Amino acid sequence: MSVPRGRRTAIAALLVLLVGAPLLALAPAAPGAVRVGGMSLLWWYTGLVAPLLATVIAIVVLVRGGE
Repeated sequence: MSVPRGRRTAIAALLVLLVGAPLLALAPAAPGAVRVGGMSLLWWYTGLVAPLLATVIAIVVLVRGGE
């Protein structure tokens, strides 16, 4: 039983989204501390961007049936 290619790609994309937050927080020169619209880039990523992208990826995979 192999996992369909679309589902495998979605899993990889979700794992990349998870790795993004620690990279922003721990990278040299603190890119996560840069302010955008009064909030840090790390806040925007963990509070808005990553959850929205994860939701979109999950919906696309579920609608397509994980082809």
